[in-house]
Amino acid sequence: MGGLKQRILSSVILVPILVLVIILLPQLHHLAFCLLFTAITALGAVEMRRLLEKEGEKLSILSYGGVLLPAATYIQLQFLPGTELAFYTLIFLAALSFFAEVFHGAHDDFRGTRSINSGTLLSIIYPGLFASFVIRIAFLPSAVWFILLFLLLVFGSDTCAYIVGIAFGRNNRGIIKVSPNKSVAGFIGGILIPAVIGMLSAWIFPDVFTYSRAEGFLLGGVTAAVAAAGDLIESSFKRSAAVKDSGTIVPGRGGVLDSIDSIVMAAPAYIAMITLVTGV
Repeated sequence: MGGLKQRILSSVILVPILVLVIILLPQLHHLAFCLLFTAITALGAVEMRRLLEKEGEKLSILSYGGVLLPAATYIQLQFLPGTELAFYTLIFLAALSFFAEVFHGAHDDFRGTRSINSGTLLSIIYPGLFASFVIRIAFLPSAVWFILLFLLLVFGSDTCAYIVGIAFGRNNRGIIKVSPNKSVAGFIGGILIPAVIGMLSAWIFPDVFTYSRAEGFLLGGVTAAVAAAGDLIESSFKRSAAVKDSGTIVPGRGGVLDSIDSIVMAAPAYIAMITLVTGV
């Protein structure tokens, strides 16, 4: 089966499952969705460590600790509102990873300490810290709608960029060296169409999405632009490791990290824009 067919089949199977979990299991601020995404983040963290270790240094086991950040965010918002549990979890993981190198670094006379500390901290932040903002979406008012809109904007950005790129991007590819198959036309289409979706969300569902149409246009465009940037950022990690995909677990798409790179990067921007346009 061709890569494109596998990618379509994976989307046809996985996306409806995700949507059903969001719609049918909203209990405890979408606990089922949050657990599912935390598990997905854990798999992404494993792949991220593998990418970084291809550059030479073996990272601390604490590089897997980033998965605690989505979990800490849920616990904070559900049970400990007003605290900064997620922030202090991040600080604790960073400090502990640095301290661990005090002992681990002796094996090479501390020559690799800077690269190991840098790689471990990077793997804690990405995807863990960014993924924690997906959990925050589940605690917005009318969270079902805001989660679905977020996924529509991100997946819509990827799909529209691909379609527009195929149709109009033949002569404007190769500008971004990290991903030479991407075109300027695809990039523009992948931002403009989600921006229109954002505008339509305010027009069609004004009781849920209480921002103006112009604000919805801005929300959709910014979210889509950052989602596109997330794909490029992960491409830079893969190029550094000299691999095509972060893994093989998702047919047609590669690894888990290949599937959530846009989601985790766009989530903080989406939360920021929702806060800006709604005051939540």
